[in-house]
Amino acid sequence: MKYIFAFIVSISMTCVSLPVDAAVMGQTDKEVRSIAGSILDNILKGMKKDDYTIWSQDFDVVMKESFSEKKFHKTNQQILNQFGEYVCREYLGFLKKGSMTMVLWKSRFDDIADDVLITLVVSKRDDEYKVTGLWFE
Repeated sequence: MKYIFAFIVSISMTCVSLPVDAAVMGQTDKEVRSIAGSILDNILKGMKKDDYTIWSQDFDVVMKESFSEKKFHKTNQQILNQFGEYVCREYLGFLKKGSMTMVLWKSRFDDIADDVLITLVVSKRDDEYKVTGLWFE
């Protein structure tokens, strides 16, 4: 299976800079799945439309600074070329890591037989949920 290493490395590096006032996202699977599912829907919709504004609308400042619009378009094309179009996902669960919540989905894309693990890292700041990390593996 091919991986988008540039995407994984660029995004994962932004996971370490959280302000002191950050908090985890929800306490139950139902809460986390609802909140994170909506955020992931925006990300996947942005990828499908190749629209940086939709894709990054829930990102924190550091994520947006780390992943420019130009970089997004290039990476989005790489994902499309290697994985194909997004088809579906299955919620696997979440992990609390300090003030972050890591949410995991098993997903399917149409050009590969293997599952793709989507990891979304979210933190609550000033009553808003913000993406602080994102991986497609």
